[in-house]
Amino acid sequence: MGRKTNFLSQSNICAIYQCLDGHIHLRYRALDITMEPEEFYRVAEVFTEALDTLRKVSEPVDEEINLRDLSVTLKA
Repeated sequence: MGRKTNFLSQSNICAIYQCLDGHIHLRYRALDITMEPEEFYRVAEVFTEALDTLRKVSEPVDEEINLRDLSVTLKA
């Protein structure tokens, strides 16, 4: 990484940056994955879906049911 880079996002264990060649790099600890921008968009979509799924699992369900809106039939 001796060349100038454009950091898109970073934290203490990972970073996403773009090199002068236009590649997007995902660096996690000692791992550095290089991809084309189109590939990065697909990878980002997968990460976003995973985050959404994790949020749904970890957030408690807090739904109110309006009994007036329910369609109920009596069974004889």
